[in-house]
Amino acid sequence: MAKTQAEAEIGLEEESGSKAGRILLFAVPILFTVVLVGVLITLMNPNTRNSVLETANKVPVVGSLLPKPTYTPEQQAERQKEQQAASAEATIDKLKAQLEQKNTELKTAQQAQADTQAQVDSLQKKLDDTQAQQEEQQAAAAAAPEEKEGPSDQVKQLARTYGAMSASKAAPILDTLTKEEIAMILNAMSTEQKSAILQRMTADKAAEVSIMLKNASSAAKLESAANAARAAAASAEQPAQKTTANGSLNQDQLSQTFSSMDASSASALLVQMSKTNQTKVLTILKSVDDSTRSNILSQMASTDSETAALLANKLIGG
Repeated sequence: MAKTQAEAEIGLEEESGSKAGRILLFAVPILFTVVLVGVLITLMNPNTRNSVLETANKVPVVGSLLPKPTYTPEQQAERQKEQQAASAEATIDKLKAQLEQKNTELKTAQQAQADTQAQVDSLQKKLDDTQAQQEEQQAAAAAAPEEKEGPSDQVKQLARTYGAMSASKAAPILDTLTKEEIAMILNAMSTEQKSAILQRMTADKAAEVSIMLKNASSAAKLESAANAARAAAASAEQPAQKTTANGSLNQDQLSQTFSSMDASSASALLVQMSKTNQTKVLTILKSVDDSTRSNILSQMASTDSETAALLANKLIGG
């Protein structure tokens, strides 16, 4: 038992001695190197020595074993100047970088401002153009306030009705209207239709209607004039349209009555009336329009040619 403990102690001593030996093995070269470097530094030029020491002091472990550089007052002043110059140069470089960055930011801001101004100018130009266009439209409307309007639907319908008829039939019917009403209807027709109908009218009435068409500023004014003329004509015709005291029909009523009848019925009735009073028959035939009169006489000639010829002769002679 005692032998074992002694062996263990011996082993521990040997192990401790081995560790110490290894430490010395590494430490001795380092110390030697440090001493050698220190001797060499001592033998060097002061400037070179200081440079080497500055570099060596930056090395971990080794720097802590070496002495610090020593400078003369002149060297310290020169070194301080160099440090200040280096610091100033670094500051200048930093300021230059900041200035360049600010210039870049300024250029970016200026470009953005230029783009924004271009958009503002474009919108302002569009606004000015729109306002100028509106002013032109307003000026044109003020210069020509009474722009011609189209005829009313009723007048257009009348114009289509008369336009579908031949000029020889439409002209006599229109001739019974006032010249204002004729101008109102013709204004809604084409040039060819106007020309054909005016040729069938009397020269005086065609001239009057043509002048009214030339001077017409709008279809609405023509309609207003036609309405006024019709009202005046109706007012003037009221006494003539009244029945007589004994209840007989006037000429207009006779005309409307026989014009609304078919030609064969009117012809038969007038043949019978002519046997007792030809004067009344002639009055009735004179009251109707040319087309109705022609149809009645044609029908009468087919049934009673003698009576038809007698009445026709009296109409011509009368």
